[in-house]
Amino acid sequence: MRYPKQYALGDDPEEVRVGDLIWWNEGVCVGFVEEVMEDQGDFERWGLDEPSIALTNLHPFEANEAKHKQHIGSVMSGCTVVHSLDDLEDEGVGLLSEHERSELDWAIAEARSRAEVQNREAPFCVSALMDMDRREEDWHFHFVNTECQVVETVVFPFRPNTRTNGEQVGDGDA
Repeated sequence: MRYPKQYALGDDPEEVRVGDLIWWNEGVCVGFVEEVMEDQGDFERWGLDEPSIALTNLHPFEANEAKHKQHIGSVMSGCTVVHSLDDLEDEGVGLLSEHERSELDWAIAEARSRAEVQNREAPFCVSALMDMDRREEDWHFHFVNTECQVVETVVFPFRPNTRTNGEQVGDGDA
């Protein structure tokens, strides 16, 4: 299975792999491919009737090993979200570019520096949401405990003109 062509980083869409760092939920969530279920036995094991993909925005990826793989629920608390493979384009599922990875690395360091000391090394979930009043995009980091309960939320703006290679989101040209 490959990513939707419109979200490919090059001419040919990349193959979807477990652990890929991706945008999903129409560019709101930054997370990982947790499982690809193309074979009938794989998706039926999840109680599904069609090929699907499991996504999570719990960081780091290794933190997902501590939760139940089928822990379905809110993206704020690191739960798994499952979509049909047919929905990948509508959901905006695509790999992060090198530029976006660099911005995410900066944002992770910034979020940890703003978090309370006891939460700085905790797993966290990442979202990017537009503040409609300011017309600016904000990073939302939800630090979670071992039960995937939010213990602290840190919100701050994207660095100016950094969403994708200097293009600003929401300026009417996007």
